Amino acid sequence: MDFKGKKQVVKAVQNLLGVFADGADGPVTWNAILAKLSTKTPATSDSSIPEKMITLAREQIGVSEVDGSNCGPMVDKYKAATWLDPTKGWPWCAAFICWLIKESIKDEKVSFKRPETAAAWDFENWANKQQGVELRKPTNHDIKAGDIVIFTFSHIGLAVKDMDLGGYVTTIEGNTNGEGSREGGSVLEKKRHVSKIRSRIRIL
Repeated sequence: MDFKGKKQVVKAVQNLLGVFADGADGPVTWNAILAKLSTKTPATSDSSIPEKMITLAREQIGVSEVDGSNCGPMVDKYKAATWLDPTKGWPWCAAFICWLIKESIKDEKVSFKRPETAAAWDFENWANKQQGVELRKPTNHDIKAGDIVIFTFSHIGLAVKDMDLGGYVTTIEGNTNGEGSREGGSVLEKKRHVSKIRSRIRIL
């Protein structure tokens, strides 16, 4: 490369670095290059799908339906993740989980078809037909943060902490309330005992 060509390359580098482009590779240019090289690139997120679901679920705490109608701006978005008409008023705890999964796999390559059911217990049928998804009875404290938990009273939620030694699981659930109803109208964090859990689903 001749002198003129080298000068053009240096100018191009200087323009990229945001320093005066005089074509001279002096200390100002080299300091800018070293500063650029020493800048750490933010790490890309390698969060798993369950971790993404937990983060997203926490952001939804406090969302409520309007006037006990089973409808509302965000509630209707949850329901749109199922095969049912989201403009109609129907129980939406399962829709909330469908929406969490739908949003969390947007940028992921997954081996399963996402659920679109509006029925809590139907999640078991969905899980039995999928690869990369594990369905089990909740034994030996085998409920981890990120597991989908299906309750004995036709309700569903997301575990956001591992089961504790007392057999309690902290969950975030759609369509519940302070009393723990399955028709409560809000997204809330709850604490449920394993005796009320029918099964758990784990995305692997």
